[in-house]
Amino acid sequence: MIEVVKSSGDLFPNPLEEGISFDIYSTFIEPPPTLDTEMKILDQEQGSVESQPAASTSETDALAGLTIEDIKSVLAQVTDDILIGIQAEINEKLQIQEEAFNARIEKLKKA
Repeated sequence: MIEVVKSSGDLFPNPLEEGISFDIYSTFIEPPPTLDTEMKILDQEQGSVESQPAASTSETDALAGLTIEDIKSVLAQVTDDILIGIQAEINEKLQIQEEAFNARIEKLKKA
């Protein structure tokens, strides 16, 4: 068995699988990234953005022609469509339950 010495950069041990979730570990325990790692991440992001400039310009052009009122109206229409579907489902389920309760009440009246 070979043992490897941990680097001195880790202040806390890695989380145990059964101990805490990775989200909590990365939010509260894990030390913040150093400037070197942030610079590497930014360089990678800029490299990917530079390799796809046509896609990003077409997305910004599509959004540039819209006003806040246009966006609000589209969101209102989408929300209304979704809510109408949800209301229809709820009404259908309520109607089924109402019929079941009415059938039970009729059985109790006959008994």
